[in-house]
Order: sequence, then C-alpha cells, then structure tokens
Amino acid sequence: MGYSMKSILNVINQETKAILAAPGKPRSASHDSVSFQLSVGIPDYGWKIANHYADQVDGNLGAICSKASLAFDLSSFGLIVTFDKPLELELYDGDSLLDENVKKIINHFGPLIFRNAYLATKFRNQGQRNIFPDLNFHVDRGSNQDNQYSLFCRDPFDDVQKAPRESSTLFIANIVAYLQSVKEGHPPKTGPQTLYSIFKDEDIKPLIGDIVLEQPWTEPEGTGEICVLDNRTIQHASYYRGGRGYPIGVRYLF
Repeated sequence: MGYSMKSILNVINQETKAILAAPGKPRSASHDSVSFQLSVGIPDYGWKIANHYADQVDGNLGAICSKASLAFDLSSFGLIVTFDKPLELELYDGDSLLDENVKKIINHFGPLIFRNAYLATKFRNQGQRNIFPDLNFHVDRGSNQDNQYSLFCRDPFDDVQKAPRESSTLFIANIVAYLQSVKEGHPPKTGPQTLYSIFKDEDIKPLIGDIVLEQPWTEPEGTGEICVLDNRTIQHASYYRGGRGYPIGVRYLF
C-alpha cells in the first residue's frame, strides 16, 4: 500500500465543510497520488423530508422529531466517494474498531459510500453475507449492542460479487420511517425502532433521490463498493430492483 489510508480519510473529512456549504456541487480531491470525487447523495435532505410529508410536519420538522424522540440533523444525506483507480481501503482495525474520520463523516452525512474501492486483503474474508426481504426497513443492531456500525461490501475479486448486483440497498433516516408510518395510518412508538413495515403499497421509485437514498451496487464488473452506516440513525432495506440478487458482505463494527 503506497499511500496512507488514514491521511486520505482525513482529507475526505476535511472536505466536509466545503461539501456541506455547496451540497449540489461535486468536488475533486487528491492525496498521496490518490485522486477521488466527492458528491452528496441527496442535498437539502431535511427540506425534502418536510416537503414530502408536509401534512404531517406542518412546516416544523424539528418539532416532529422532538415529539417522536428521533434525533435528526442531517442537512444532506449520503456522501459518495468515487476513486479514480481501484483502491484498497483499511477502514477498521483488527478489533473491528471503525476509523474515527469515518465516524465523523457519518455524523455529518449518514451513509458513507465508497466506489471503486475494496477492503484490505486481511479483512476481505471476514464477516458474513446477507440479503433481506424486499423493502424490509430495519436496523442490524439492537440498542444493547456496542457495535452499532454496519459495513456492506462488494468484493471485486469474488466470483459471485464481481458482477453488478440485481438488488440494491436503500437508506432512510429514522424520521422518514416514522413519518411514512404515520402517513400509512400506523404510527409507531416514539424513539428508534428495529423494524418498519412501510412502502408496501406505494411505488418507491419516485422517492429515490428525494427522501430515499439508493446504493445500486451496479458499478462495472470487477469493481469494489463499500457502504458504512450508523444503525442508531439510519434504517436500511434491500430493494429487489431487478431481482433478489446475491448476498452482500456485512461487517458489524465499533
């Protein structure tokens, strides 16, 4: 590895302020001869949530978040980092402790997505592989568990995962899950829930890019992709966009 992974992650974290100031404008950066682009998945996320659920929110998303006991402070949702050349990433250590810069980025954006990147060799065969029922919005870790971060990965060297995936992964903030439940007539208890049965009778396609962020897993064959999220703030689900697809790699981190 002819570059410092920690330094690159630090540069990405340092770009956070500029990205949040102009979330609709992609940025380019480089460090240690590693070049990459940064873009926001859904700019103005809070405004879009309030607009979509205007009847429930009535212009005051903060008040609804307080009433539902759900913290929400993400003005933009999802940071996508795309490397110009395939890059080996070391995002956590041998004790499954997630890099501190990654945690800081997640605090600002929610889901963090790396494209054209793959896990370091020593970590590649760890963890498990999962796929969940279609549109089953949930969290991976209970509130009593310490390893609250989920990492999903597509291994470009694996005979199965090297191909683009038929199913994608969808992400929503907890408050979206709550508001959708209210809209559908079955409001949940306050506070984060482990599972929401929502979007079963609504076409979710028009909502992607508006209040729902999609990680398609459709980069060209032999391309690595990684997603990291905090289960305390984000719900995720499989989306059988073109079929069930193969199970994706999963790690649970501290």
